[in-house]
Amino acid sequence: MVGMKKYFTLSIILFLFAQTMQAQLSVTERRQMERLYNAGIEQFLNRDYLEAMASFDQCLEMDHANAKAYLNRGKVNAALGNLEASLADFDLAIQHNADFGEAYFYKGYFLFGRDTAGVSREMLQMSLTKGFELAESHYLLGLSNLLEGEEDKALMNFNRAINLKDDYAIAYHDRAGIKRTMGDFNGALYDYKAAVNYWEDFPVAYNNMGSVKMVLGDYEGAITDYNRAIQLDAGLYLAYNNRGYASYQLGMLDTAMVDFTKAVELYPGFMEARMNASSVYAKKGELEIALDLLNEVITIHPGVGILYLNRGLVKEMSGDIIGACEDWQMALDLGEEKATEFLEECK
Repeated sequence: MVGMKKYFTLSIILFLFAQTMQAQLSVTERRQMERLYNAGIEQFLNRDYLEAMASFDQCLEMDHANAKAYLNRGKVNAALGNLEASLADFDLAIQHNADFGEAYFYKGYFLFGRDTAGVSREMLQMSLTKGFELAESHYLLGLSNLLEGEEDKALMNFNRAINLKDDYAIAYHDRAGIKRTMGDFNGALYDYKAAVNYWEDFPVAYNNMGSVKMVLGDYEGAITDYNRAIQLDAGLYLAYNNRGYASYQLGMLDTAMVDFTKAVELYPGFMEARMNASSVYAKKGELEIALDLLNEVITIHPGVGILYLNRGLVKEMSGDIIGACEDWQMALDLGEEKATEFLEECK
């Protein structure tokens, strides 16, 4: 207890010393400190990070309790890639002003995706509690909710983010993903359209919007979206595969095969594109090629039920009913419920 009393006494003395030192600054010194602080802000905005660091260092030499200076030096450290120093500055800002919501936000922001203890989420929530509300805070909390499987909370946070920033393209995109999962395809389509409206160069949003249109049966509209996605990102293998599937649904088999082949070229391990290519071969009556391709894919992915389902269909078309039934049973055993309706043929 004696040691604790000494500790508290020392803390009080240090606090009073800081307050006294701040009070002892002359008018000239205060103006000099303000000039240094403002210079640091301007240098930071101009990306003159080393000059900004020097300005905030000098500012803090004159006032060791300047929470705003610690905050902005933390931003400079982050811009320079000095994450640990940055976080230490945000902690000092909070230490000198426990109600400094902006400091909580930046600590949570730069920790996001790095910590595993939930500190980032706690800091972002604290920034809101302290009255510092940004669309980004709600958006990051929404992503955190998604990682935890809390879709309802994620949806709420994305809604708040968009209410605060109505052109927040990535928030529209991620909210669309939740709506899509919930079966609200028209709502998802609205959000994807908003995302690309506010961010024209957003290939993943065009790809996902096309996928929703396919669910709604608009294959031509989906192809238009996939075209735009590929125009923006020629390496987006998902868009090639999806455009190929839309072409397949429209009966354009050769066009579909070109896209499936390109998808596999970009991503050799792309199971879905290989499976779709086998469907084209089967549709064209080239059953042996389709079967060989499915055998190859199943060797690589032996635990995927839909592959057995499709191979069963090809075997049925080839007249191998016993083999088809065996594959459908395997598909069902692997959780592919759709195999149940095909197994009726095996009775």
